[in-house]
Amino acid sequence: VADTDAEGRLILADALYYLTSKFKPHSVIDLATLTGAMDVALGVFTNSDALWHQLNQAATRTSDAFWRMPLHPDYLKPMRASIVADLINIGNRSGGSCTAAAFLKEFVLGLETPVESTGEEANTPTAAVVVKEEGETIRWAHIDIAGVMESKEAAGYTPKGMSGRPTRSLIEFARNAASQATEAPTPMVNFTFKSEASGKVDSANTASAQMSG
Repeated sequence: VADTDAEGRLILADALYYLTSKFKPHSVIDLATLTGAMDVALGVFTNSDALWHQLNQAATRTSDAFWRMPLHPDYLKPMRASIVADLINIGNRSGGSCTAAAFLKEFVLGLETPVESTGEEANTPTAAVVVKEEGETIRWAHIDIAGVMESKEAAGYTPKGMSGRPTRSLIEFARNAASQATEAPTPMVNFTFKSEASGKVDSANTASAQMSG
């Protein structure tokens, strides 16, 4: 723990690992007021193009726009510089929202980034790394809502004050999933909500066939 002010991601990491290892869900969406760096956008970090398309489609329909953010392995490198731990809980100042998302990704079962071998380690036999195609891994999305949790002025249907974003987009996403369930069974979808202010994590495990607005 290199920064005690980055405690929220530690709590969220525990929730993500517990959820994905115990229940093996098809999709997971977590939301958190996680980083001050996410000041002017509603950023979505995801390993799944299909999940991003569904979220973006829902956001477009509700005029509650998302913006996809980069989730590149390079953001993880500064957090692997410790000589006493597998990960450090904070990266470089630049790209703070991206490094936070990269940290969280390491706790979603099956999405861990392989450690690069160097020097003598490169000559040491290790377990084979299996690269899984989309559809074989959990679809995960992290939505950093720190930049949109409060509106300084009224705009459209968003009042001045606490905005409640992106509730409308998530309801539309769930509605679409429910409508698709009438054509074919849709696996379990999990939502995890994290508040930096209270430190409380709430998790809802809901069959999409039962989802409605």
